[in-house]
Amino acid sequence: MDIEQQRAVLTISLMAAFADGGNDDRERAEIKRIADAFGSAGTLDVSAIYEEVLLAKPELPALAARLSTPEQKQFVYEMAVGVCDADGATSPQERAFLAKLAQALELPASDAQEYTRRADSIADVPL
Repeated sequence: MDIEQQRAVLTISLMAAFADGGNDDRERAEIKRIADAFGSAGTLDVSAIYEEVLLAKPELPALAARLSTPEQKQFVYEMAVGVCDADGATSPQERAFLAKLAQALELPASDAQEYTRRADSIADVPL
């Protein structure tokens, strides 16, 4: 993934974290894990992305347009599910966000359900 695609993944992941109006430490830890996994040597400014999510309210379709392959779209969707699951439960607001995200990514409903099931099963694995 190039830097813009990584930025889109982090932005969408942060949007997922804020979908329920909360600010949970476990969700923040999941965002950090995603950012660290990119290993972009500091090229991603997570603070700037955080500010953009809170103040600019980016549009999901514009972010989704940065992802060009089905694998990238699956990845970002699963990361968003993982963030929503990080605090132990997916709220109705988070489920609504995930439905909008699936639509923006143009994921078939059956694929989105499978990705959610897969991400949920990973989230249930004890560390």
